[in-house]
Amino acid sequence: MSIITFISEDIKETGQSISISAIATAMAIEHNYRILLFSTEFIDKTLENCFWNSNNRRTGLFTKANVMDVSNGLEGLVRTFASNRASGDTIRSYTKPVLRDRLDILQAPKTVDFKEYMNVSSYFSQIIDVANSVYDIVLVDLSKKIPKQNRDKVLNISDLVVVNFNQNMTSINRFLKLKQNNEFYRKSNVLLNIGRYNPNSKYSNKNVARYLKEKNIPMVVPYNILLADECSEGKIIDYFLKVQRMEGYDNKDTYFVKQLRNTTQSLEYKMQEKMNGLI
Repeated sequence: MSIITFISEDIKETGQSISISAIATAMAIEHNYRILLFSTEFIDKTLENCFWNSNNRRTGLFTKANVMDVSNGLEGLVRTFASNRASGDTIRSYTKPVLRDRLDILQAPKTVDFKEYMNVSSYFSQIIDVANSVYDIVLVDLSKKIPKQNRDKVLNISDLVVVNFNQNMTSINRFLKLKQNNEFYRKSNVLLNIGRYNPNSKYSNKNVARYLKEKNIPMVVPYNILLADECSEGKIIDYFLKVQRMEGYDNKDTYFVKQLRNTTQSLEYKMQEKMNGLI
């Protein structure tokens, strides 16, 4: 059982939510993991919108009807923690299933009041810790908007931390500065991921590793226009079902799937190292 938290220190978007959504979907489809994907954003539904929207409420072979009452959202779950009534089963009753017995999503808080959001965020680490007892993998899309003390609590209980950054010198140098000035970013369980990756850029993941003097080559999630289109319509599952039928063909989608598989395999390898006490 592992907690893998995705973070970004960049000012601009790094494609973090789409990257973690793609990774979660690929791992859930290809492996028999029970995965919880936890969105922690404030007034941002980028992650949730990858899986469904108001016009996409289908159930069927892979999805199942949500018979639980999640109308109170994450705030309702927080109230159970505040009253010491929470359990792993309680968390599952507040999630939205995507792939039957494989992938559930715990949606971001519904509040538009930032003070209330800050209060809710103080329970994130507790929720994640308890969820880790009933899921094989808890993937956390950690927001930059969370107060530092609450963010640090989540990072401290994470088995792996994936730092997302952009494929440009400004973003790379920003991480280099963080690594030099903050011991946290030099820990062996901190991994790098380049979102919206373009293999034709001179800032390839191998070149970035050399520049940063990183032992591990950064993982990548390539930019893919078909994936982006499907995510905008809440159809990321449909995308993966389509590209599975394309395997064996040499095109941008099979390249994307190959690179994404390399990324998920890297995460699995690091998960195993962590469980064996090697990192």
